[in-house]
Amino acid sequence: MHPSILSGETFQETEILAQLLEAQDFYGLYVFYIYKLMLCYLFGEIESAQNQAVEVKRYLIAAPGIVVEPAFYFYDSLTALAALDSLSAETSELFQRVEQNQTQLQQHWAKYAPMNHQHKVDLIEAEKYRVLGQKLEAIELYDKAIAGAKENEYIQEEALANELAAKFYLEWGKEKFAQAYMIDAYYCYSHWGTQAKIKDLEQRYPQLLAPILEKQKISLNPFKTIASSGNTDSYTQATINSNTTGVSDALDFTSIIKASQALSSEIELNQLISQLMQVMMENAGATKGVLILSQASQLTVQAISTHNSNDNETIYCTEKSVPVEKSLVVPLSVINLVKRRLEPLNLDEVSFPTQFASDDYFMQHQPQSLLCLPLCSRRDFLGILYLENNLATGAFTEQRVEVLKLLCSQAAISLENAQLYQKSQDYAQQLEQSLKELQEAQVQLVQSEKMSALGQMMSGITHEINNPLGFVSGNISQVEEAIQDVLEHLEIYQQNHPPGETVTTHAEEIELEYVLEDLPEMIGSMKTGVNRIAEISKSMRIFSRCDQEQKVTFDLHEGIDSTLLILKHRLKGNEFRPEINIIKDYGDLPQILGFPGQLNQVFMNIIANAIDVFDEMSEARSMTEIKQNPYKIMLTTKLDSVTKMVKISIQDNGCGMSEKVKNRIFNHLFTTKAVGKGTGLGLSIARQIVEDKHDGKLSCYSQLGKGTEFVIELRYLGEP
Repeated sequence: MHPSILSGETFQETEILAQLLEAQDFYGLYVFYIYKLMLCYLFGEIESAQNQAVEVKRYLIAAPGIVVEPAFYFYDSLTALAALDSLSAETSELFQRVEQNQTQLQQHWAKYAPMNHQHKVDLIEAEKYRVLGQKLEAIELYDKAIAGAKENEYIQEEALANELAAKFYLEWGKEKFAQAYMIDAYYCYSHWGTQAKIKDLEQRYPQLLAPILEKQKISLNPFKTIASSGNTDSYTQATINSNTTGVSDALDFTSIIKASQALSSEIELNQLISQLMQVMMENAGATKGVLILSQASQLTVQAISTHNSNDNETIYCTEKSVPVEKSLVVPLSVINLVKRRLEPLNLDEVSFPTQFASDDYFMQHQPQSLLCLPLCSRRDFLGILYLENNLATGAFTEQRVEVLKLLCSQAAISLENAQLYQKSQDYAQQLEQSLKELQEAQVQLVQSEKMSALGQMMSGITHEINNPLGFVSGNISQVEEAIQDVLEHLEIYQQNHPPGETVTTHAEEIELEYVLEDLPEMIGSMKTGVNRIAEISKSMRIFSRCDQEQKVTFDLHEGIDSTLLILKHRLKGNEFRPEINIIKDYGDLPQILGFPGQLNQVFMNIIANAIDVFDEMSEARSMTEIKQNPYKIMLTTKLDSVTKMVKISIQDNGCGMSEKVKNRIFNHLFTTKAVGKGTGLGLSIARQIVEDKHDGKLSCYSQLGKGTEFVIELRYLGEP
């Protein structure tokens, strides 16, 4: 009778189904059809399973919130995905049904009990990626589902996840990988106690289960396969036991299962290597083990494990790959032979060939037994596992070697998966770093273009101002002299020709006396204004100077003063606050070698930020409160004789900042300002200009409620 038919000595499905329908027992019908769905799927009857799923869904309303409800979402999705075999799956109704089931399973079950349901979600996701051809994602999720089911002791779903992973690799053409997963599935189904499923696997995949089915390689006691033994309990306690080899060679098959599963559950490379060495040392009975991997066509030592007489094991994973030729921890002649032949080599003291006699390793260490196993994925060479025992001759029996070969198959799969995962992580980090660098380069480019455009505009403005300004300035001096001559001439004329009535009347009308007094002062005011415009023009030219490709010498104080002049309109008082006081304490500084335009930008960003802080503080303070503690920005420059650096301090008495904010202010795109008022680029760019472009240092010191100080340190001319 077919395993999917629910009929036996105590249950006849046709009779029971009729009774359930007659009684309209919806819950009973749900349970009946859900088990039919599970059986049809497990034994590959996908079309029948789809029909059963339709019936289950009809009675789903009778099973809300009980344990058999998520079973429907799980097996319905697996059935739908088994029926899909094209890359157009995403557009199909079946795929949409899977997505709906995943939403139910994730939001209502796995979210609240991940230990019971998360591995189900992961397995369905793995099958989705298989259907879509996204192999790397499928690999990771198959292993995640296996590990989750194993951790939470869902042996039947651990078995199913291994079986599906094996089918995935077999379809991909990676038979060695498929074999390791199928063997794990076989053991799990055996532990679960499903003889029919074991027999089904033996019939469907004899080539993958050959290491188990070929008795002459590894025999079970009694000499049967698990499926034919009729008693699955004997499996969990069975050991490989040969009367000719003795009790010392007995191997607990349960430990082999655990070892294989331990290897398959690791995806992180270093953890996998550590787990691999532990598993191999335990199953081999070795006193020393060395893992050698092939990297860029070179053999390198990745891990060394030693086991001493006190039963203490030490596993050392090398931080840097050491070429095997320089390691001195293995016999090179043996390693090279195994690499060339890709076949295991098992030697003991009695059988060491003369071809190894000249190898210095044997003369120095004199191992009693050694076993060297290649690690291969299909026919791709991944590396070598070297094991030795320095206590006993013939330590690596035929049975142990066969078990180790089986574990090596799983190890090769896991290593390849871990290496793929490691590469994907490395690529992701490289991509993230490249993206970060690209964003920073874009920011710098935009800022550079912005400052260049600003510089050209201000340069153009100053040029246009300077031409008429020079004309006005030159003419004012001549006008001043001419007016003085006219005034002197008028005075002489009045003395020699007293004015008549008409002249006197006109003089009174134009208030000639006051005009004569004010005219020199007006000329002086005009000269002051022209000089002021000239200073502003000069400051604009200094601030916006276009930096050359090479550094130039310049005066820092000129740059700071030009920046203050540009910001003068913002420093002035307004209806919310009085004028911000600027306190200068300039030291005697030497010339600086650098990019003056960029450093002016740094001064601008820091001082403008301080003004922004004062403006924000003023919104919550009255004019009287502000006048009691006036706003001020202190600018201090000095030479540090110890560090041989010029120090520029820009300090305010604002609100300061918390430690959390202070630690992030130089981060790219971080801002505390409202949306639209800050970009989060100013201080990030300032630090790049000071530290990257000028080999200096930009530091921030702040205390909440006290104020903030930025300190710029730069090398001055003449110092390295």
